[in-house]
Amino acid sequence: MITIIGAGPAGSYLAFLLAKQGKEVTIVEEHNAVGMPVQCTGIVTHSIEDFFKLKREVVANRLNKVIVVSKSSRTEANVDEIVMWRDKFDQFVADMAQDEGARLLLGHKFLGLNGRNSIKIKDKESGKIKNIKSSIIVGADGPYSSVAKSAGINPISKKYIGMQAKVNLSMDANSFETYFGSDFPNFFGWCVPESEHTARLGIGCLENAQDYFYKFLKNRTGKKEILCWESGLIPLYDPKRVMQKGNIYLIGDAAAQVKATTGGGIVPSLKAARTLCNCIINNKNYNKEFKKNSGRGLLLHLMIRKILNNFSDKDYDSLLKLMGQERIRKTLKKYDRDNPIPLVIALLLKEPRFMGIILKKFNAWH
Repeated sequence: MITIIGAGPAGSYLAFLLAKQGKEVTIVEEHNAVGMPVQCTGIVTHSIEDFFKLKREVVANRLNKVIVVSKSSRTEANVDEIVMWRDKFDQFVADMAQDEGARLLLGHKFLGLNGRNSIKIKDKESGKIKNIKSSIIVGADGPYSSVAKSAGINPISKKYIGMQAKVNLSMDANSFETYFGSDFPNFFGWCVPESEHTARLGIGCLENAQDYFYKFLKNRTGKKEILCWESGLIPLYDPKRVMQKGNIYLIGDAAAQVKATTGGGIVPSLKAARTLCNCIINNKNYNKEFKKNSGRGLLLHLMIRKILNNFSDKDYDSLLKLMGQERIRKTLKKYDRDNPIPLVIALLLKEPRFMGIILKKFNAWH
């Protein structure tokens, strides 16, 4: 028996892959419904379609342009992005797992390990405590992973506070906006349309997130009206993160498998699920295999984030002016951020001045 704690995309897709290989899999989900509460912008690159064909009802919107804004500059680039209904997407992946034979327990809370090959869970409706025998236990239970804590794996050292709200806002339904500079320290702000009249507006911060968020909200919308909150924590990728300890594995946000540049974790976690499935089936070391298959890309995202954290408003203005060149915009259209190594190489070849900015800030970082 393989037990996966958490029915988010990482846990459910792993369950789907393992069940397809004939493994007996149980997914334990604390909430009474898959995909709740929503704590994600839900925007992904077209790379997600390398994993499965999305049902129409999962897709909220498709975007073909990004508008990048700094203090005194602005540029645009053509993209191919998908905005998903996160609750429907999570349910879609969970349904895939169940269709392959995986068992889903809703409304059951993970209480801890009960020896090496058993876990203790609580039926939240009845209050009954249950033990599940498991040869393999996977924590897909988010940045505050209870599985990691029970296994004695150190907590994630650094997390962004992601504050996001759904707001009434008229904007181009095919374009999304990203904001950089001193009003968005150490990360960025975003405005992603669901439709012509509704958008997901948010910001990521290490501290004082509420102050920065309300300032951004007022500047972008001119008001403070919020339809609903969709906030959550964004773990920062750590190349030293332990992802396997004996028969205990971590995946998704629990393993900090998140792009440090954008905070996106859906596609990296789906890639990780393929790696972990292979490791379980073939008895390979997940810590090593993940670094070999995905670690270099996430490490590059982390290095870029550390460099960007040293940018001034003037530096961002200069960067955006370089990005506004037609040859750079064509390059950005050709590659996506889920494959950063070829993208960065192509950008440096097209515009060597990027290297000057990188070296200057790399030296400042060190």
